[in-house]
Amino acid sequence: MDIPELKRLERRDFDMHLTWSDGTEHEVTYDDLRHACPCAKCAPQRNDDQSSMVLRRNIEKLPREKPTVRPVGNYALSFEWTSGCSSGIHRFERMWRLGSKLDPDNGKDYVHGAW
Repeated sequence: MDIPELKRLERRDFDMHLTWSDGTEHEVTYDDLRHACPCAKCAPQRNDDQSSMVLRRNIEKLPREKPTVRPVGNYALSFEWTSGCSSGIHRFERMWRLGSKLDPDNGKDYVHGAW
């Protein structure tokens, strides 16, 4: 998927504002970002509606905070929280899909392994 380049990420109290090179602007809540964590622990919990709702409820119980943001190479961002999961690496395509209110997993279940 070809997407514009992320030009700016502004961390706000409860969400972040993303500005892309084509002028598109997105807002992504920290709860949505946490729920979309692509790590091996969090991603399988979104495979069915019931466990996804449990994950969402658990995230909503966590303290509200701004994460620390770090680039991962030229292709992704890492978000570090003082509580909850900080393992996910969010590719820019994933951030675009989140901001566009699309399924960040692109309809695919999590599959463990190197295939």
